[in-house]
Amino acid sequence: MRRPNSNLRLVLDIVLIAFVMLFPHFVHLPEYAYPFVILGVIWVYLNLVGESFARIGFRFNDLQWRAFYIGGGIGLLYAAFQLWLLGPFLAHVGLRHVYFRDFGYVRHHFLNALWLVLSVVALRIPYQEIAFRGFILNRLKNIFGDKGNALSFSGVIASALFAIYNWQGGWGLMLATFIFALVVTFVCQRYKNNLWYAIFFHIAYDVFMVAMVMIGKM
Repeated sequence: MRRPNSNLRLVLDIVLIAFVMLFPHFVHLPEYAYPFVILGVIWVYLNLVGESFARIGFRFNDLQWRAFYIGGGIGLLYAAFQLWLLGPFLAHVGLRHVYFRDFGYVRHHFLNALWLVLSVVALRIPYQEIAFRGFILNRLKNIFGDKGNALSFSGVIASALFAIYNWQGGWGLMLATFIFALVVTFVCQRYKNNLWYAIFFHIAYDVFMVAMVMIGKM
């Protein structure tokens, strides 16, 4: 298959980034359907331009215990930082706390908490990491020509886009999400663009937060 020229590739990259950002907010589908649709479109596009999920960091061969305990360990540390330092600071300056307060249905209800954790671990988190730290970050690296680390232009823009993606949670959530995205981008790039580190970071963070809601600490 003939690959798009550079100008067309730039336009297509921007269109696909916009699609990933906007589709879940403006097309009404069951929540579980969005990851399949978006990842399917990304897969088709990557094949069109001669790439693959492996090229953007999602490789099953890289799934290893090291990614689990390092990514997960850093994710737990960051979750504690957000719960006891960043979250109270945002509340102190008048910004709404992180969105886990909206999951009141899991408070003191283990089965609801377990179902929420399973749904995010199996579907939502891998989808978000592949879409943002994988696809969008790598597209921006191609556009801006940098290394894609957390403080590079592409890393900051990708993190800002992830924050905007969560705009419905208000400014407090967007700021917390931006900082979260910078940290998880750093972790991913520190370990050779291996998305499993980002996935396990994100999983550990969400599991910790859901557990805190369940036991009434949030």
